Amino acid sequence: MKNKLYVVGIGPGGPEHITPAASKAIEASDAVVGYRTYVDLIAPLLEGKEVHASGMKQEVARCRQAIELAAGGRTVALVSSGDAGIYGMAGLVLELLGNALVEVEIVPGVSAVQAAAARLGAPLMHDFAVVSLSDLLTPWALIRRRLIAAASADFVVALYNPRSRGRVTQLEEARQILLRSRSPETPVGIVRNACRPGESVVVTDLAGLPEQEVDMFSIVIVGNASTGVDGFGRMVTPRGYAGKYGVQGKRLKDQGKSEDLEPRASSPVPASPRALFVGGTGSDVGKSVLAAGFCRILCRRGLSVAPFKAQNMALNSAVTPEGGEIGRAQALQAAACGIAPHTDMNPVLLKPNSETGSQVVVQGRPVGNMTVAEYHAYKETAWTRVEESYGRLASAHDMVVLEGAGSIAEINLRAHDIVNLRAAEMAEAPVLLVADIDRGGVFAAVVGTLELLSPAERKLVAGVVINKFRGDPSLLTPGIEEVEARTGVPVLGVVPWLDLHLPEEDSLGLARKGKAAGKGQLRIGVVRLPRISNYTDFDPLEHEADVELAYLDDPAGVAGLDLLILPGTKSTLPDLEFLRRSGFAKAIGDYHAAGGRVAGICGGYQMLGRRVADPQGVESSLAGAEGLGLLDVETVLCPAKQTRQAAGAFLPAAGAAGLAGKATGYEIHMGETARGPSSRPLLSLTEGEDGAVSGDGRVWGTYLHGLFDDPALRRALLDALRSRRGLGPGEADPGPAIEEELDRLADHLERHLDLEPLLGKIGRQRVDVA
Repeated sequence: MKNKLYVVGIGPGGPEHITPAASKAIEASDAVVGYRTYVDLIAPLLEGKEVHASGMKQEVARCRQAIELAAGGRTVALVSSGDAGIYGMAGLVLELLGNALVEVEIVPGVSAVQAAAARLGAPLMHDFAVVSLSDLLTPWALIRRRLIAAASADFVVALYNPRSRGRVTQLEEARQILLRSRSPETPVGIVRNACRPGESVVVTDLAGLPEQEVDMFSIVIVGNASTGVDGFGRMVTPRGYAGKYGVQGKRLKDQGKSEDLEPRASSPVPASPRALFVGGTGSDVGKSVLAAGFCRILCRRGLSVAPFKAQNMALNSAVTPEGGEIGRAQALQAAACGIAPHTDMNPVLLKPNSETGSQVVVQGRPVGNMTVAEYHAYKETAWTRVEESYGRLASAHDMVVLEGAGSIAEINLRAHDIVNLRAAEMAEAPVLLVADIDRGGVFAAVVGTLELLSPAERKLVAGVVINKFRGDPSLLTPGIEEVEARTGVPVLGVVPWLDLHLPEEDSLGLARKGKAAGKGQLRIGVVRLPRISNYTDFDPLEHEADVELAYLDDPAGVAGLDLLILPGTKSTLPDLEFLRRSGFAKAIGDYHAAGGRVAGICGGYQMLGRRVADPQGVESSLAGAEGLGLLDVETVLCPAKQTRQAAGAFLPAAGAAGLAGKATGYEIHMGETARGPSSRPLLSLTEGEDGAVSGDGRVWGTYLHGLFDDPALRRALLDALRSRRGLGPGEADPGPAIEEELDRLADHLERHLDLEPLLGKIGRQRVDVA
């Protein structure tokens, strides 16, 4: 038949693996089109045929040529390796076909994943996912999301295009994603040139994968929680016949012995997930910090632990490795668990951008700006995402530590609550009630909270912790006894005040920031914007011995500073308007004219420019405004939010500002900034150039948060400021180590709380770890 196009999968490449149907289609064709390597593999079938072979990255041209030949009255075979419908040419042909009068027949073949699986044994005997790591056509952020979903759902995962000369990091990032949900001993098979000359087969595990040779001709298959390796080195993923039908067989690892087949334990997925909920009598009682402490305690006892907060409202957020946005408290708690942060740990994040509304971020991505009423209407949709995220975490870890928000007894909010007791009920988690004695009235707070709960809700509360105590705890004994007698809920301990250097995330933490300690030779000021965000950027500066860091409410505080910083903001244009209305804009201009040095981070960087425009009303009703004019840049706010971790190096122009060497951090912004001719780029990042430096080096800005976490960068910047004051270099100050602070917190809680009754209630008694 003429006007016929066969889209043919020729299998792995050897003639013995070409199906009879594929051979018949090629035989029936008078023209064959394909990638030169694949055409060469089937040379014996091409005698007397018109052959059109081309090179790499010419897939579109090949498809169009095949369609044109068939439309001209020919019978054509368009060939590709493996199966035509699995990373083959079938989809592209159908996309390009249009109105061409061509009959298309898709002829299946043996796919590369099938060929590789056959060489490895039987790794695909249960549900599996196939993911290509090539980001030439698919954004890497989307590939990451697919990997995360497949990993958390315990699919066997087959990886196509794992590595090439130009793509060398993707396989390792995929391995790290899989390790969040799987043991390092999970079997991994690598097959290169499956069923073709030069074939090689390796069976290793996730821990050993980096040591293996992997390239574009390789398929990598990662087992699930029950995949094992038998005595002959073959990967086997049991289907479950042994348990369901009593099939007799041998242990995978003991081929030749007489024992019955036993299923391999699925170590990362407990038979019944366990959880602990940390709630409070009010806001800022210490829930986030105590939750982090419990995460570290449980992790040190040999458990796989993850944090979870259904809904968070935070000034400070963090970016996960896959580019999602979550509350900074959950990122800290993930560090306490020894794992990377993930968007499932905080599925709903609210970022207030006005008195009555917030940007709503769901599973790491913004879904829009909502008023309180609009968000209440959206709550059930948000709850569905909460359940999804918690289910994934619970299936991948032995324990989940949940955190509540505010008070668990806010009766006016109960109908719309998705973060407190509704979340505890979902997780079947006992509730630990935290009360802050430092603010006074602790016993009334505990008894009042419990009295406001329904009988069913009160049954969830397993214990009370009195937090932030200064003094002799024996003085509290009468009050504790009265609370226990009135409520029937045990007080598990009194936690003395502990001065920790851990990042904070909310406005109450900002309120504790001092205006000036008067301790330092260097004075650095941060403008306290009404909508300030990610002020934890400056915590490392605050801990420097000779630095006086002040959060400025009064424009008069600008004069005499060694460095003025404009921080990030959730609403650039309204805060820019605040700078003018409050007198800060004039004070900053005068300070700069007198030789002062100014830095801007994220929204602060945007404000330093000549203009900020918001044509689509992304942040507010303001269409735009003139900036402070200290940098030759202009910004247009865009609906698409940029969230990613970033790394790079400072460019030569940064040297005038005292910045040099490498830089790491993260970006969270809704805007694109263009540099003018009189500014130079500050940084070279993997994604491109970032930031700007003024011609004289006295003003600079960047979108990169977390810059000052690097001790070497911090010292270089501060030494440049010291030099201008005629001071010598300062001592290297690495600042407080988060890991050490988390261990100190866990030790503190272990000393002062009776945790065994609580852990017994959730089925996790002490685990002694050598």
